[in-house]
Amino acid sequence: MNKQILLTILFAVASLMLVAQTDNTTPRATKEKSKYDKMFSEVQYGDKIYKQGSNWLTFGMGVSYKINYEPSYEKGLNRTMALAYHFRYKAVYFNVGWHFSGENFFFESWYNPDLRGLRSMRQLNDFHAGAGLRFEDRWYNFAFFIGPCWAIAWVQHPDIPTGSIIKNTIGGHVEVQTTFKFLYDMGIGVSLFGSFNKYYQVIGVQGHFYFSGAYKMRY
Repeated sequence: MNKQILLTILFAVASLMLVAQTDNTTPRATKEKSKYDKMFSEVQYGDKIYKQGSNWLTFGMGVSYKINYEPSYEKGLNRTMALAYHFRYKAVYFNVGWHFSGENFFFESWYNPDLRGLRSMRQLNDFHAGAGLRFEDRWYNFAFFIGPCWAIAWVQHPDIPTGSIIKNTIGGHVEVQTTFKFLYDMGIGVSLFGSFNKYYQVIGVQGHFYFSGAYKMRY
């Protein structure tokens, strides 16, 4: 009896598998790719598939020079740091990011006793958005962005020589990136940038890390 039940179950499972493998659907035409899918197609390098024109993230550190600095109470040369996300809409690229320039980084006080308990009294933080161009290949990524920013500047206090006041204003941010990609979706490079506003204007250079979302799958 058990043998009959087992054979019946096996027959039913085999029948279901045959039915599942039978394609009774009506053939449909493959959806035609848009012109942007054709423009930014997938590419294969080794055993990996990547998508051209994918979004990417950069993190950079370097030096900047304050154009409108006052030699009597501040330094012209600044430290600088930036984080930005870059994305594509159709064939146009955009970015959003944050940039800092100041006399010293906040974390320098962790290892420099002279800065313990102190913070940079002359600094700029800007939050920017822009539009731009990008040229990408297997080994390099070149990009240019320009757009407005919201600048938060710490500037000299008019009545306290060692103090500062915070100014909020609009400005502009421009950046040029050149990246060497040791992997298709990862690389290192150099950024040239400028941040311009009424109170705190800087130009500078940074070394940056490049992280892209181009990876799709293994071939």
